[in-house]
Amino acid sequence: MDENHVSASWQSGNYPSGYPSPAFTTPKQETFDTEEMKGSIQRILAQNVGEYVVVEFLIGTAQMVRKQGILYFVGTSYVTLYDDQQRNYIVCDIFSVKFVYFYYPGDRPRRNFNTLPPSNGSR
Repeated sequence: MDENHVSASWQSGNYPSGYPSPAFTTPKQETFDTEEMKGSIQRILAQNVGEYVVVEFLIGTAQMVRKQGILYFVGTSYVTLYDDQQRNYIVCDIFSVKFVYFYYPGDRPRRNFNTLPPSNGSR
């Protein structure tokens, strides 16, 4: 698989070999190419579909949560990541996104932020 061409392939709807075809249906990817969307997080993310990212979300007023994966889809109110280690899709609220880390092709974070911490048995 050529990591350098993942983004261009995914943006055109052609999924590189080694990546599964979509497990669920999404609308056609928007470009967010309007005057109102210039400089928006949606436009930046949509231009980088197919890239590996770690996204930090603000939950409530003080808790940050990280999710990681291949940027799969960007909508007006959500983003979808593909976790290639766990082989699942994560749909995330775009309005709580605070930071997005982009990785060089082939690079990955040292740990998987998508795994849930072990339950301590309490509810």
